[in-house]
Amino acid sequence: MNQPQIINMPDGCRYMSDYSQLINGILPLDRKFILNKTLTGCGGTSLFLNSSLPVVIISPRIQVLKDKHAQHPDTFLFHIPLCNDRATAIRQKMSDLGMYLDHHGSNPFGTLQTPARILVTLDSVGKVLDVLKARGITNLFLFVVDEFQCLLGDAMFKGNTDMNFLVLLDNEVMRICYLSATPIPDIYLEYIPQFKNIPYYRLEWDPEVIEEPTLKEVQMKKDESAEKLCAQLIRRYRETGYFERKIVQGHIIESHEACIFLNEVKSIRSIIQKNQLRSDEVTILCSESKSSLLPQGFTVGGLCTDRNNPVNKPFTFCTKASFEGVDFYSTNASTYIFINPGKEWQTLDIMLDIPQILGRQRLDINPFRHDATIYYKTKPGVMSEAEFRQKQMEMERKSRRNLETFNASSADAKDMFIQAYSNMALDKKFVDDYVDVLQENGHATLGINYLVMVAKWNQWYQRNFYYNNSCRLLVSIQAAVNMCQKPQEVKDFEAWYYNVPEKNRLAGYADFRHSYPQYDEFLLQNPFIDLRYHDWYGTLGYDVLLNLHFQEQDIKNAYYELSAQATIREACRQTFKTGVLYSKKDVKSMLQQIYDDLGFVGKTAKATDLSAYLPVSEKLRSNTEGKRVFFIEVGGTNSPTSNK
Repeated sequence: MNQPQIINMPDGCRYMSDYSQLINGILPLDRKFILNKTLTGCGGTSLFLNSSLPVVIISPRIQVLKDKHAQHPDTFLFHIPLCNDRATAIRQKMSDLGMYLDHHGSNPFGTLQTPARILVTLDSVGKVLDVLKARGITNLFLFVVDEFQCLLGDAMFKGNTDMNFLVLLDNEVMRICYLSATPIPDIYLEYIPQFKNIPYYRLEWDPEVIEEPTLKEVQMKKDESAEKLCAQLIRRYRETGYFERKIVQGHIIESHEACIFLNEVKSIRSIIQKNQLRSDEVTILCSESKSSLLPQGFTVGGLCTDRNNPVNKPFTFCTKASFEGVDFYSTNASTYIFINPGKEWQTLDIMLDIPQILGRQRLDINPFRHDATIYYKTKPGVMSEAEFRQKQMEMERKSRRNLETFNASSADAKDMFIQAYSNMALDKKFVDDYVDVLQENGHATLGINYLVMVAKWNQWYQRNFYYNNSCRLLVSIQAAVNMCQKPQEVKDFEAWYYNVPEKNRLAGYADFRHSYPQYDEFLLQNPFIDLRYHDWYGTLGYDVLLNLHFQEQDIKNAYYELSAQATIREACRQTFKTGVLYSKKDVKSMLQQIYDDLGFVGKTAKATDLSAYLPVSEKLRSNTEGKRVFFIEVGGTNSPTSNK
């Protein structure tokens, strides 16, 4: 098994580029290795793109490469858009790459001042390799497989593409960095030949630079769906003008953008249509092959890439196959994640996908970048571990038996076998065995698709260990995102708050703040706590809330009256003149007029109320009838017997 070698990043270091020794002596850039950077948004890809190394950045997601190309326009993006004559387009792109290398890149006799930097998806790597091999410069390049955990997550629905990519790269390239920000399950490192026994490095960061996410976990009810909950989110936004609010340094901050992660494009289409969203309100990130499923007038892509002046639409929808490695630049976006164990390949991998999603927001100035609401459903496992192990062992035996038969066959028979597996429908593949059509030295042959084999194991584990038990699901999410910085008392309170009936929340909130005043800042910056609670607690104080038995209506009345005093006091200053004597009847009448003018319906004035708003004193004087009665003087000293 690959035992990770720990690289301790310097104290205060937040980006990999801040530690130049990484690529100047620490990492083995002359061979193949795995690098777990453990922190999303730490500039892993930028480290290599900004270095003096000739690099090929390989990503499973074209959107990532388009964004990187926009940020680094002197890179070469090897991408063939959909067209009628693809073969001609590929030849032209390969020719363009050759010209780029002549002017930017490397040559067999040394490295030019500006190194070549090539961006390519994994399914086009073969074409890039052909160009480099023709020039004899393949081994001058470091190949960085960015977000390589996608290979594992995609295996079930991308057939042999990913496995062939791994085999090709491993056979043709000497220098490879498999880069990821998430821990790779041991089963992948043990069973996939290309990963077995190569050096594995893991970065350890100064805890002070790591900001722990604030997660609100919501278990969906039986009749709830992502579509229904998104409709509620949209309706609330339309009514209030914001998605979430929190208090930062004494100011209320609002979120006006939402990034919503869903399983399927059809869910996005349904949400758009049912809620009558417009194209100028929505950005959609999904596979380009799914663009035909979008409503008319909606397109894939369009995410803002200007980190200095980000302008985004209110709603950004992302599917599982589109978010890895994408940089989201927003000053205020909130995140919503739907975990729904639907189809096998659509089930989010908690350990791989959740940390990736939470790391998408790149701007430090976004106060909501570490917050997320996670909606989840659990589903009982359909197969016990013993049953699953038995089935997998049988599939492995059958795979090896079929390969033995294949290898012992004649050339014609081998061609028949290859053709039979090539023509097999997708829903029939990997049902009885893991045999697949793989490329070997440029020729098709049969072999075991190890990526699919271990992906099946991992998916069963995800489904049965996490998705059938909400407690394990939530613990695993917290473990995956390294939730260890926030005080345990705060984490316990937040977990309680999210799940307790609403009628009990205020009392628990007030009790917690009263008992742990040192944690006020954590609560004030939590966007999932009712802002009214902060206001009520700060204005009335714990004792008043307690005396009112935490009854919301009574508290609202008390808060309303206390908040209104400032307004009434100012009106009284304008109405009552200092040094003037007013009869109690006049005071009552004038004060009632103030209440009525300010809209305090039902509030009855008493002459004695004035002392709550202004300094007053009572003076004994004769009225118009010659009777000695008390008058009220504003601003006088309180001596009722003075000036008789």
